[in-house]
Formats: sequence, structure tokens, C-alpha cells
Amino acid sequence: MDAQKLHSIRHECATLKDGSPHPSRPQIPVVVGQETWSRIHALFRELLASANSNIDLDIDPLAAVWSDALTDLCMFVRNAAAMDQSNQAAANSADIVSDIISTIRVSLRCEMTYPEAKKCGAAAGQALSNMATNNKPLQRQLMESEIRDCKSPIESIYVYLLASTNSKTNMAGLMLILNTIKDDDSLSKLLCTTETGQMLAGRVGEMFGESNDDEADEKTMLYVILEEIIQRGHLTLLLTTDPALEAYGLLNALAVYCNENPGSLVCSQIFDMSLLTAIARILTKCHDLLQNVWKSADDTELGDVGMDDIMAAHRSLASTVTILGTITTDIEQQLAVRVLDSGIIQQVIALLGLLSQNLPRIEKASTASTLPETESGLIKRLFMFKCSLIQIIGNISHNNTAAQNLIRELHGLALVLDHMRIDDNHPFIKEYAVVALRSLLENNPTSQAYVSDMEAKGVVQDPKLASAGIQASLDSSGHISVKREASTNTFNVKENSGT
Repeated sequence: MDAQKLHSIRHECATLKDGSPHPSRPQIPVVVGQETWSRIHALFRELLASANSNIDLDIDPLAAVWSDALTDLCMFVRNAAAMDQSNQAAANSADIVSDIISTIRVSLRCEMTYPEAKKCGAAAGQALSNMATNNKPLQRQLMESEIRDCKSPIESIYVYLLASTNSKTNMAGLMLILNTIKDDDSLSKLLCTTETGQMLAGRVGEMFGESNDDEADEKTMLYVILEEIIQRGHLTLLLTTDPALEAYGLLNALAVYCNENPGSLVCSQIFDMSLLTAIARILTKCHDLLQNVWKSADDTELGDVGMDDIMAAHRSLASTVTILGTITTDIEQQLAVRVLDSGIIQQVIALLGLLSQNLPRIEKASTASTLPETESGLIKRLFMFKCSLIQIIGNISHNNTAAQNLIRELHGLALVLDHMRIDDNHPFIKEYAVVALRSLLENNPTSQAYVSDMEAKGVVQDPKLASAGIQASLDSSGHISVKREASTNTFNVKENSGT
């Protein structure tokens, strides 16, 4: 296609766009005739054919003109589909959907080269989203061709839309996904069970986890999609095979959902055995990773773990303890049984033990007032979760003899007792431990006897107190006494002579 021909087509496309149905143009009929749709299809075909043969999208200066022409056509489709639903069927019969999909693929491949191509990709995404709105046959057709039957996940049109560097294109893709799965259990399940669908859902979770602007429209849209998946019980399908720590975005969305829907009935419906088992495996992976991080005896090396993995573990663990803290508060008996059977409590206790071993208790009287400024010390600041873990232990054991006994047998009771001391790195940890201890001992004679039978073995002397002449000792009956030792220092005071 020569330049004159391309500019002529560009002018025709611009004229069509300016005459498209739109609220600002009430004089224009909202229903587009079939002849117009046929002409638009012909223009799409001619432009797309030139991209495959005549125009080198990487170097040809005509590529910008080509992109603008396609953008105008996509904007016509977008406007017409939004104004009247009958336009969707007419456009579909003219094979406009295939044109739009081809435009998305070819324009987004060169969006980093041409700003016009980036704009074109966004317009095409919006056109496809509007074509599919309230159009269940097209939604199903797209899901089947681009998700179920897609041979290569990265070639799915949904993946193209979410991989774009243009937030408008991303929003168009998210709107398309939401309109497709909303109130449709079969399409939601299809998204969560196919290879391409799981990759796409994982990308949605990743985008949600990476977004720091809670007020942004994109993050709201991401959450609404994930909320739909969670409510239908399909999140389990994304996590049960082998949940990766990189799935922190999905866990973050689940944590938000739990905070917004704290009722025990809702939690019991969402947290089936499969989901709880997946959460237990995530806790196990966090434990194993941290154990590998802190295996170095000199506390200066990180083992064989990269920083990206450490950050993923931090984010996953933060979301997981939030989830467990919420669902174990006033927990329903049936859900409590599932939590105990899932292995979650075993992993909570193991993590608490690991953190207690590697995160030093910093007391006000201690000479060590801060964590060491090593890379390992900086990482330890990311995992200050001991209070949350103790809270989970206390929550699950409240009025639950089976949980009380299990925690005692796993040495969790002794671990909680060990935290009934001041720790400046974990403010109020002593108070958390006191509340948890009450739940662990209430109406449980065996656990009460377990604590009563404990006896003091010795006293750890604090160097700072010792330097001040204060010593603690343990008498034969197990009582601790504190006394100040007699000073043996002598001071020579010389009178100031004034010279």
C-alpha cells in the first residue's frame, strides 16, 4: 500500500469515527446499518493485510498513519457497541470481532515503538470489551477460543491486554474478564482450571499484589474479579496443585475478602479442606525458605535464597497470617475442625519456633537495642509476625479442647509461655501471650497441670544490670530474688585548686 492510498484510508476512517453514535452526537442514529459494518470490515482487512506485507512496523514512518486509521475504526466499534446492543450482533455478523482481535495482537506488538500503536491497542481493547458486554454468546466464544482451546497461553488475547504497558488497555482487558465470569459459574471455573486461564488469573493476582494505590480504579477492578473467583469457591483451583509464594496477590485478595466478610458462615463456605491445605503448604514453604535463609551460623549470609524469593515469602506470610487471624476469630466449630485437620496449626507453631530462635528478643535493659545492620538483620525486620502467630494459636484454642491438647502436644503451650516477656521488637507480645495462655488453659486441667509442674531452672543474668551491681538468684524453692551487691570500688576525690 502506497502512502497516498494509506492517507486516503486514514481520512475515511477518521470520517467514520466522527460520525459514530455517541451521546455528544444525538443527531446521529444509534443503530448502524449492515452496509456500514461491511465497509468497516473491508477497511480493517486492507489495513491488517498491509501490516503483514507492505508496512514494516518497526521502521516504516507510515506505521503511525496506519495505527491512527485502525484506532479510528476501533473507536467507531467501541462507540456503536456501547450505544445500542443491536450493533453488537450486526458487527459480529460482519466478522468485526476477528478484526478487533487481530488489531490487538498486531498493535500491541509494536506499542513500545509507536505511541500511536499503544493508543490503538487501548481502543481495540475497549471495542472488544464493549462488544462482549451483556453478550453471553460472544463471552463464551472468546473464553473457549482464547482460554480453553488456546495452544500457547502467551498468545491469548486476554494475556495480550493485561501485558500491555498502557493502563487503559489493561482496564479494557479486566473489564472483559469481569463481564465474562460475573454470575457465570461455568466460565469462572473455566478460567481457573485451564493452563491459559490459570496463567491469566495468576496475572490478575500479581497485578493486585503489586498495586500500592488502594483508591485506583484498576485495583478496584482487580479485586472485584478476584472476589468473584473467591465467592464461587474457585480460588482453591488456583492454589491447590502447588501453591507458589509468588501467589501473594491472590492471598492478599483473600485477606481483604476475609476482612470485609468476617462472618463465620461465610468463612466456613469459602475455606474448604482443599483451600486450608493449600494455606498449610504455603506456611510450610515460608518456614523452609526462612530456615534456609538463616542456616548460616555467622548471621551474615542468606544461604541459597534470592531477595525476590524472600520478598515473596514476606508478602505471602503477611497475607496468610491476616487470613488466619480473621477466620479463627470466633471460629465456627466445623471450620475449627477443618483447620486442625489441615496441618495449619503445626505449621504456625513451627514458624513461631523458627522466628523465636532467629529474631532476638530486645528488652529495654539490654545492651542490644537494634537488630544488626547486616543483610540478614534487615531481612529479619520483614518477618516480625510472632504476635500474629500467637494470636492465631489463642484464637483456635478458645473453647476448643482438641486444639488446646494438640497445641500442648506440639510444644506450642511452652512456646507461648516463653513469650511472656517484654520484647521491644514486638510491642505488646507479652499481652498477646497472656491472652493466648488464657485460651490455652481455660477448662483444660491437663494443660493447667502442665504449666503448674514447670519449675525454674536458673536465672539469666543481664550484663547491663550486672554492671550496675544488680544480681538475680534462684533459691531452693524456685523463687527469684534480686539484690544489689556491695560495692568494692573506691573513689579518690581531689579538691579543685582553681588553677
